Amino acid sequence: MFEKSPKLLSKVKVSGGGRCNVTHKPLEISKLVKNYPRGEKFLKKVFRHFKSEDTINWFESRSVPLKVEGDGRMFPVSDDSQSIIDALLKEANQLGIQIKTSTGIKAIQNQGNSFLLETNQGELTFDAVIVAGGGHPKLEGYSFLKKLKHSIVSPIPSLFTFNTPQEPIKKLMGISMPDAHVKIEGTKLNYQGPLLITHWGVSGPAVLKLSAFGAEWLHEKNTMPVPSSIGIQILMKPSIWSI
Repeated sequence: MFEKSPKLLSKVKVSGGGRCNVTHKPLEISKLVKNYPRGEKFLKKVFRHFKSEDTINWFESRSVPLKVEGDGRMFPVSDDSQSIIDALLKEANQLGIQIKTSTGIKAIQNQGNSFLLETNQGELTFDAVIVAGGGHPKLEGYSFLKKLKHSIVSPIPSLFTFNTPQEPIKKLMGISMPDAHVKIEGTKLNYQGPLLITHWGVSGPAVLKLSAFGAEWLHEKNTMPVPSSIGIQILMKPSIWSI
């Protein structure tokens, strides 16, 4: 395994507010895929091979018990993402997997029956290669894959918070609601779940999910971050906020 950065699993470390939500409460596959705005057909095939129950069993069989919260998200009982990191690294070590940090892949060349990897540490040849390149904001970041004749879908922002710099709701920063209904006015885009008011706007699972389901619409409007011209309605019993 090759990791470009000097640290391993840094995104896992900060995910879920440092607690790491590893999976979702087990649902029927047909219902589970509805939580993903894109890639539903592909995920149906994936979940038939490895679903939520398998993830839960994998971690708990490695002494990392999980718990489910009200919105269905599942976290380690420790409420510490380090529990997940330790389990993954321990498994890799037991399987004898070599991990090379600070090693970026510059290019991949298909040589018929093998692949040549050009790294910043030299060239290496392998029979097969799995690319888990993470996210990149620009299409050019995937040029090394296009050279292998893969078709690449242009990346757009998703799972982001809403920036409302001029709105008075910011005065309530630090307040969180366990169950709020967030809606983009003038559309059918809405989501319900935990909400957090920040010093720049609104965040939390409800907002992040809404941004994912509305990613294409918001991208077409070229409104990143969301300006005041896009109305956001937040329903919190017994009040409604429009910003």
